Amino acid sequence: MNKRQINLFGEPQIKNFIPPALPYMGNKRKLATKILNSIYQKIGDFENFYDLFGGGGSMSMAALIAGHNVVYNELNTGVYNLMKHLQSGGEIPYEWVSREEFFANKDGDDWYSGLIKTVWSFGNKQSSYLFGEDIEEQKRLAHEMIINKDESARKELEKLLNIGLIGIKTRQQFSQLVKKKLKSRTGELQHLEQLQRLELKNKSYSKIEIKENSVIYCDPPYAGTGEYQRGGFNHDKFYEWCLAQKKPVFISEYNMPDSFECIAEFKHRSTLSSTANNEVTEKLYWNGVF
Repeated sequence: MNKRQINLFGEPQIKNFIPPALPYMGNKRKLATKILNSIYQKIGDFENFYDLFGGGGSMSMAALIAGHNVVYNELNTGVYNLMKHLQSGGEIPYEWVSREEFFANKDGDDWYSGLIKTVWSFGNKQSSYLFGEDIEEQKRLAHEMIINKDESARKELEKLLNIGLIGIKTRQQFSQLVKKKLKSRTGELQHLEQLQRLELKNKSYSKIEIKENSVIYCDPPYAGTGEYQRGGFNHDKFYEWCLAQKKPVFISEYNMPDSFECIAEFKHRSTLSSTANNEVTEKLYWNGVF
């Protein structure tokens, strides 16, 4: 457990850790504890944490581990059902998913669709297949070699790559790729004890009823960046909603209107950035309500 403690300034604080989460575009795994500590510094402690754009669940998992009551809300029904599947202890299949299977399932609403669109999509954007056509067969063979220990796949891959026996370094690189995409994230969530305490919702952010002594956290699609599978997000309407709330609302974004106060900035690398080194300055905004 990584429960929050009181620091020398009398503020709640948690140690830095990377929470388990689903692969998801713009996920906050590396920033989750920094965001929580910034919220504590601004308004102090609170009981309930509402993650209204839950996505991969990074912030929900961090808040759970910190000891809060957490409501995870995700509008994408497939991703929501995947989280329910994990919460119930459902098994995660590690079989290879082809390009054809990806496009046949990515728009569905069942948990398997949620798995397909998060784990098997390029950049976790939920719209395009994970691998390009030129390398898809190599990755499939590597997958069969590592996950299923298929010797025929190993031999075929060696022939395809025109190399001799695949060396240890090459095997490790393939293994790291496959396990990172399939096992580490979903497996961590599947066996996380705190996951049972997570309250799951599948609604629009504005339809969630908020209890007293709560903080609202929002990680919406960022203005001017790549959209998620279901685009068309109305940012102006969202800003109006945030300012109308009687509870503290914290929003992750690159830039927001002057009506919001920027309380923290975090430099990190992001696949959503168009800069040469992918470095961005991500900001945490607040609606000014205690």
